[in-house]
Amino acid sequence: MTFDIINSLGRLLLTVIVIYKITSFRETMNLVERCGLGMMGGGSFLTIALIWDQHGPFQGWSVTTLTYGAIAFLGGRTWRDMQHYRNNKRATRQADGWLRGRGKL
Repeated sequence: MTFDIINSLGRLLLTVIVIYKITSFRETMNLVERCGLGMMGGGSFLTIALIWDQHGPFQGWSVTTLTYGAIAFLGGRTWRDMQHYRNNKRATRQADGWLRGRGKL
C-alpha cells in the first residue's frame, strides 16, 4: 500500500507539473511538444486508477497515451534542438566570414 501511495503521488505531481508547464510556458513550445505534454499529463493521471485497481477502465490505453505523449514531447523538442543547432552553426559561419572579411580574425 505504501508503494501505491508513493506511485500515485508521483503521478499526480507529474500531472501538476505538466499543467503548469503548458499554461505558463505555452509560447516556448511548438504544437507537437504541447500535444505530447498534454498526452503525458492525461495518461499519467489516468494510470492512477490502474495503480489501485489492476483491471480499471483505462487499462488498455492510459499507459499507451503516456508513452506516446512522452515520445511526441521528446521528439518535438529534439527536432527543435536540431534546428537551433543548425541555425547557430550557420550564424557562426556567417559571423566568422564577416569578421575575416573585415580583417578582424
